[in-house]
Amino acid sequence: MKEKIILFIFILISNITFACSCDWGGNFIKVAKKSDLVLLVKVINTNFHTSNDKTFSNIDEVTEEILKPNNSKIEYWNSVDLEIISILKGKENRKIIRMFGSDGGAFCRGGIRHLKINHMYVISPSLSKNSLGKFSNEKDTDYFSWGCAEYIIEYNNESKKVYGLIKGKSVRRKNIYYDFQKLKRKINIEKQ
Repeated sequence: MKEKIILFIFILISNITFACSCDWGGNFIKVAKKSDLVLLVKVINTNFHTSNDKTFSNIDEVTEEILKPNNSKIEYWNSVDLEIISILKGKENRKIIRMFGSDGGAFCRGGIRHLKINHMYVISPSLSKNSLGKFSNEKDTDYFSWGCAEYIIEYNNESKKVYGLIKGKSVRRKNIYYDFQKLKRKINIEKQ
């Protein structure tokens, strides 16, 4: 067990070394107004992809793979499978999409490990073909979010509110609750 913990810490630190530096790109409303696609989604699955092109459903399986002989240099990334509940802006024909992330900032991407199965989010993703690079098992038709702005906010179906860095200046970054209908009106104003 101690080996697994040390290996996990090493993997996290190695991911950080590929971090990207950038200026703050803005709150969710600012980002969404400029985006081609904004979706209300539900997380239905989490995945872990290794650099040897394998996919696992939990971190324990990834750790076992990395601990195998001759696999010490294998890295991993994660993705989430998302059910599209509603398209707020743009076009997407699939009902289920996959979004990759990097909690270490690789390829200037935002993290997705905080997304929880069966929870809902409003996202403003980009197609993977537009990324600075791709991870193992990632297709051009998959999605990701950039790391230097607010591209993902929480949605509460009971209160019909969203939560996150929704509006405000970069110097006053503060998570707030915001009415979902009001958010939809704000982001569907013509692109500026």
